[in-house]
Amino acid sequence: MPLVPDTDNDDTAPESLFAVLRHAVLDGPGSTPSRVRHVVAHAKLDEVSHELRGYVDTMREHAWRSTDEQVRDLLSVGWSEDQVFELTVAVALGAGQRRLDAGLAAIARAEARLADGDATPVRVVPAQPAATLPPGVQAEVTRHAAA
Repeated sequence: MPLVPDTDNDDTAPESLFAVLRHAVLDGPGSTPSRVRHVVAHAKLDEVSHELRGYVDTMREHAWRSTDEQVRDLLSVGWSEDQVFELTVAVALGAGQRRLDAGLAAIARAEARLADGDATPVRVVPAQPAATLPPGVQAEVTRHAAA
């Protein structure tokens, strides 16, 4: 798969562009083996080395909680800065794909319900407990959930 979309076919659908991005991140040139990039992107934590497990889990679920210390720990056990960057991008890609798939599945379910004549509103529940959200966001989620 080329790393750049084929402009002759004008195939710039988001799915095609995401496939190109996925290929570049997971299978393109890099200092981290492609297999390792695939493993962290798909969050196969049982296949991730012990020193990577905490970092991958943090980046996948709570990237804003990652710390310089986590990166230093990876560097101290032999991962290069380029490899840590590549792993971070691979984890982010996998997390983004998982969230995109969940969103598209929700849209498909809603469209199917509407096609079946079910116009009952769907209650949106936050993916994480509201108590873990920043205070301003927590108030907004609570307000919308009550509506």
